[in-house]
Amino acid sequence: MADRDNVETLVVLQPISVDTASSDHAGMLVMANGLLVAILVRLDAPEHARSGTWFMEVGLGRLAGVRAPVFDTLEDATRWVRRRFRGKALGGDRLDAEG
Repeated sequence: MADRDNVETLVVLQPISVDTASSDHAGMLVMANGLLVAILVRLDAPEHARSGTWFMEVGLGRLAGVRAPVFDTLEDATRWVRRRFRGKALGGDRLDAEG
């Protein structure tokens, strides 16, 4: 396909429990076009300034080493992942630097 900019990345979230060594256990596997690309954890511990938000605990593949923002909602996280992959075929080019 010559024009990849108009192809939307399919992002699927799957609930999972995560052993974080804290009281934050609610997590989501993040899959982009069928590939596992991240694990999100909901920040529930009372010591978190933004309790109830979502943190990218692990980024995989092209999200490895990427510093993601803390997300207010899962929709915000999904939108961020789609932007990171916009115009990029999975398994292809490197990500652009913007978040």
